[in-house]
Amino acid sequence: MIIGKHEAIKEEKLGGEGIGSAQMYHWLGGENCPNLGLLATITLEPGTTVSDHTHTGEAEIYYITQGAGEYNDNGKTVPVKAGDVTVCYDGQTHGLKNTGDGELLFHAVIVKG
Repeated sequence: MIIGKHEAIKEEKLGGEGIGSAQMYHWLGGENCPNLGLLATITLEPGTTVSDHTHTGEAEIYYITQGAGEYNDNGKTVPVKAGDVTVCYDGQTHGLKNTGDGELLFHAVIVKG
């Protein structure tokens, strides 16, 4: 299966209480792969946040490909940049803020179980 960008679900606002401007391309979810909650590409404009949230019964991985920011790693703020991978395990909390001058682009994968 190949999914073209024109087939992805495009959203201009992320869920939760994040602030700022974001764009998300939702490529795949559980409807196609039972253990997959989400596969998405997300772009955060400068100052934009993914609000802190907890994962229950799943884990979320971010692979940052452009930009820099601050990642909330279960209550600890850690600087992140292009090339970094973050993991939020079941029962943990995380969030992300673009602290750079340009866009922060990352890929998010939620794995159930």
